[in-house]
Amino acid sequence: MSNKTAEKFIIKILNSGFKRAAKSFSQLIGKKVSITNSQPVILVKHGEDDSPLAEKEEGDLIVLTTQLMGEITGKSFLILSDAESQEIFKTLGLKLSEELKEGFLLEIDNIISATVIADICNELGVEVYGDVPHLFHVHASELDEFMKSKVSEADMASIVFSNTTFHFDVGDDIHPQFIWRFSNKIFDIIPADKLKAIE
Repeated sequence: MSNKTAEKFIIKILNSGFKRAAKSFSQLIGKKVSITNSQPVILVKHGEDDSPLAEKEEGDLIVLTTQLMGEITGKSFLILSDAESQEIFKTLGLKLSEELKEGFLLEIDNIISATVIADICNELGVEVYGDVPHLFHVHASELDEFMKSKVSEADMASIVFSNTTFHFDVGDDIHPQFIWRFSNKIFDIIPADKLKAIE
């Protein structure tokens, strides 16, 4: 099977995770959240590609990270602009302290990461779990250096970029970047019958 087929399968898992995350997100805030683009923009970057590890952003950003542990290792990065963060808080209709805002964003990251990790476990038959998420304030001009500092050279071969749209019934859409760094093993252990079904 080709590497492209394996990439398509991993993308399929991410798409499924995002859709389930939207449902969990809805339950958390008590308002409907949906994925409006059924095929989020997702691409895979390999080690020989030295292009930036994230799309260009502007201003102050919030980056939430979750370490993946178990049979497949890696790290996820959820990147939100200030405007996207404020839009999320606006949907709640509540005044929150900075501490509560950060706690809420950490919970959102936890929800999205957990749904994708669960789908990885189910589809690949492996045991993977996420560590406690962490939140960082990063200026856009420092984003690429920040990303590189969190991704070791040994793990550069499997970087998956995604950009999907979460739609709130009240308020504007948000388009966060979600970046996953996976160990190469994830592409090697996909069952042959699942790869064949993708072709």
